[in-house]
Amino acid sequence: MKKQLLNGAIAAILGTTAALPAMAYQAGDMVLRAGLAGVLPTGDGSLAPALPTGGVEADDGYSLGITFTYMATDNIGVGILGAWPFSHDVEGTGAIAGAKVAEVEHLPPTVTLQYHFDTASKLHPYVGAGINYTNFIEVDENPAVLLGDSLDLDDSWGFALEAGVDYELQNDWSVGAAVWWIDIDTDATITGAATGLAGTYDVEIDPWVFMLSVGKKF
Repeated sequence: MKKQLLNGAIAAILGTTAALPAMAYQAGDMVLRAGLAGVLPTGDGSLAPALPTGGVEADDGYSLGITFTYMATDNIGVGILGAWPFSHDVEGTGAIAGAKVAEVEHLPPTVTLQYHFDTASKLHPYVGAGINYTNFIEVDENPAVLLGDSLDLDDSWGFALEAGVDYELQNDWSVGAAVWWIDIDTDATITGAATGLAGTYDVEIDPWVFMLSVGKKF
């Protein structure tokens, strides 16, 4: 009889626990995530008027991404996107298609104000909007194309939009995915006389950024 009562109590407890919804994020929670991040540029730049039929564009770049969220309330959080530097090849289009102009490295730290939806499940979706600062930390010109001319990229400030979701695992661990659209526009300045391209050109990068991550709530 005692064994039957004990088994019944355990079954009741397990059944009640299974019926309880997963805990949503709460005020004061902190979530740290790390994983694969990719920057996929969508824009390009024209070299007009020096080369009206030529332009440049950056290829995709991948790196280690890190995000941090602090929950100010049960639904409102502040998110920070950071990463190991991303590297991109800047390649020619139009009249100089196929020519590698330079290789650049940059850091795109982004801060967003997030709204987290309470779904009463293990899924925690959120959206956000904020501001991005992109720091071009290194530019390596291709001497075969620029012939000794130098290329400089100005740092960029722009808006950012974000959407993501975390899926709750055990012991406050989670897996997640997130995507950002970031407004990155920079002035590219070519100095020198070898190529005839000396001048300042507007380059629109405007990338989609994605991240697949593992997270921990504290």
